[in-house]
Amino acid sequence: MKRDIRWVFGIGLLVFCVNASAVYRLFDDFEDESADPLGGQDHWVSGGGDNRVVADPGDPNNQVLYVPSESSIVRKSLLHANTGVLDGTARMLFLRIRISQKQTFSVGLSGLTYPSEFSDFAPEIGMSNSTQNLDLRVWDNNDGHYKTLVSLTPDQWYNLWVLVDAGDNTYRLWLHDRPGEDAEETDGLAAADEDSVFAFRSGINSHLFTFYIKTAGGSSGVNFGPVYFDDIYLELSGGLNLANPTMLEEPLAGDADRNECVNMIDMGILSGSWLAGPDAAVGWEEGNFDFNDAVDLTDLMLMAQHWLEGCPGEWGE
Repeated sequence: MKRDIRWVFGIGLLVFCVNASAVYRLFDDFEDESADPLGGQDHWVSGGGDNRVVADPGDPNNQVLYVPSESSIVRKSLLHANTGVLDGTARMLFLRIRISQKQTFSVGLSGLTYPSEFSDFAPEIGMSNSTQNLDLRVWDNNDGHYKTLVSLTPDQWYNLWVLVDAGDNTYRLWLHDRPGEDAEETDGLAAADEDSVFAFRSGINSHLFTFYIKTAGGSSGVNFGPVYFDDIYLELSGGLNLANPTMLEEPLAGDADRNECVNMIDMGILSGSWLAGPDAAVGWEEGNFDFNDAVDLTDLMLMAQHWLEGCPGEWGE
């Protein structure tokens, strides 16, 4: 019996060391909300403008978030999806965005539970109503101001990837308008000074657990808007992942190696991470299925719920 346990632990440590792929988790695609004001639905907080769930202007069968030009805030804790960016870790944030006309807004993550100001963003991506074009910009705290990255086309859906590094307190971006396609390195965005790594505005040495949108009416230009958001995902395992998560399926809880079968290999991964300790186990593929700071009994229970699910032949059905 002891020999069998050591075999399981050994497999876990081996796979733990060599496994490098990544998993995205859906935060919200607005399909479960009703076509009504957003506030109060599915833990969303909304104040100010008439932020609401509406039909996609490009696809009436799809629901999206509509954010008009009035000054407002929209936020939701990532913890409701058992995800977030722990201090010292890196995660990919993915979302789709569509802008009709220029509007002052920002979107990103915050280290605060109740952010309400533009200065509460860690990574901050957005636009100003005072520019001539639909110029996407980011805040770079190294220089203490916004930097323009690229001009967008009105009424066009864009896929946006953000590598949020809460270890270095920096972020990078990739963007394209090719529906369903992964990003390439050539889709990376840079400012005019060729800088492509930007420093957080705030949230230094903090867990980033709040998805946050802020808009401003202002008087420095005419706000037209609106801006639409959809398909918000956060990657669970760390590192660079430019896959388009709208084309992927989230694996079964317990399927650490993502082979669509929860079996002894997955048990070995979980066991190896349990032995290695919490510092080495921050991602899905280390057996941390509930996204806390450790592989523990809860992860084992999640695995048990799906034990041998999806496994062929003598392993399962």
